[in-house]
Amino acid sequence: MNKISLLDTIPVHAPHVWTEKADDGCLVLVYERFPKAWLAKLFARWYSPQIHVPLESFGTEVWQLIDGKRTTEEVIHEVAMQYPDEEHFPQRLAMYISKLHQDGFILLQKA
Repeated sequence: MNKISLLDTIPVHAPHVWTEKADDGCLVLVYERFPKAWLAKLFARWYSPQIHVPLESFGTEVWQLIDGKRTTEEVIHEVAMQYPDEEHFPQRLAMYISKLHQDGFILLQKA
């Protein structure tokens, strides 16, 4: 089995996730809480139909660079250039992108 490096993948926004802009200019990731409409109706009294995940300015920058064309390495490089004094920043960015993938917000395609 061939393993692919995270840096060699192309991150893409998951199709079930959309964004809204918060008052502070940062993005909020939004997706449906229930996969089936009947579940949404059943639980509408107790739960909102959508889940909102606010991103801070750093997360908003990363999200906006994920365009389905840049590799993960390119996204990391572009954001890391803005924070040259941050220690281990590229590694932290890689972990952040990996977490977005694990949580289902992005898909990783082979470059």
